[in-house]
Amino acid sequence: MMSHFWIVTRKQWRLGLVVILGVLVAAAFWRFEAMKTNEEEAFAAPTAAKPNTVLHMITGEFKTTLEDGTEMESYVFHPGTVYANDGEIVELRIRGVNGKQHDFYIEGMDDVNGQILKNKETVITFKAKEGVYRIICTTHADAAHEGPMIGYIVID
Repeated sequence: MMSHFWIVTRKQWRLGLVVILGVLVAAAFWRFEAMKTNEEEAFAAPTAAKPNTVLHMITGEFKTTLEDGTEMESYVFHPGTVYANDGEIVELRIRGVNGKQHDFYIEGMDDVNGQILKNKETVITFKAKEGVYRIICTTHADAAHEGPMIGYIVID
């Protein structure tokens, strides 16, 4: 019977040891990166909250001709009033239908303002707090400027 012995030179032994150590280091690094990614995901800032309620409005226009032939027009938000519940995350979507541009703000909601352009949709997200809030178009603020263009957000 013949026995098979592996004869390993010192050079081969070192090379094998280096390969094994390399594999172990790579596995440890891979595991560390995987743990770090999970930890980063766990402590990451929350992404924007998904809205509970989506409200839709458009910009509209009424137009008429007076008896003397003068044209008169007035801009409106339609519907004029939208509703949401207290504490909800609300997404308000306003599409520009009539009028080239409407600059606006929401009275009582700090820093909520924007611009509605024709054939574009402006989206605003906010946390609803009980009250009645007016959406005021500053472009059409009064009768001299085809207004007032005011809508309402009612939050119960």
